[in-house]
Amino acid sequence: MLTFSNLSVSSDKKQLFKEVENWLSDQGLSIIQRDEERPWGGFFALASNDASEFVNKFFNEVPPHCFGKQQQLSPKILIVAPEARLSWQYHHRRAELWKLIAGTAALRRSETDDEGETHELVIGELITLACGERHRLMGGKGWGVVAEIWMHTEPEAPSNEDDIVRLQDDFGRK
Repeated sequence: MLTFSNLSVSSDKKQLFKEVENWLSDQGLSIIQRDEERPWGGFFALASNDASEFVNKFFNEVPPHCFGKQQQLSPKILIVAPEARLSWQYHHRRAELWKLIAGTAALRRSETDDEGETHELVIGELITLACGERHRLMGGKGWGVVAEIWMHTEPEAPSNEDDIVRLQDDFGRK
C-alpha cells in the first residue's frame, strides 16, 4: 500500500493540496476534478480508467472478485481539515472503501440514523461501508488524507454527489 510518507500534513491547505496533486501526478494517476472549496477540506476525483491502478496502489488486499467485472468504480482522494466533520450521511447507489494514507482522521458509523462511537483511523486500515450504511468522516488533530473508492451498486444509474442523504451537517447543507 502506498502512503504519503513525505507529506507534510501540518501544511496549510493550499500547500497540502499542491503536494497531493504532485504526488498523484508522480504516480501516473489522472486528476479529473480538484475541489478545495469544501468547508471540511476537499478532494481529488481521479479518472475511472485509473481505478484498477488506484485499487492496486491503495486497496490491494481486497480480492478482485469483490469489485465485480461490470462494477463501475470511482477513485478519489479526500483531504480532511483538522477537527472538521463531514456530514452524517448515507447513499442509495454506492458502497465505499476508505483508507487513511496520511495524517489523522476518525469515523463514526451506524446501521441506524443514530451516530455510532468515534473510531480513530489508523494509517493503512481498510474501512468498508455498505450501501445505505450511515457514516461520518472526521478530521483529527491535523490534516487527514484518505483514499476512497466508490463502488456503484446500480451500473445504469451511477452514484454522484446528488446521492448523498445528509442526516446532519455542520455546514447547513441538505
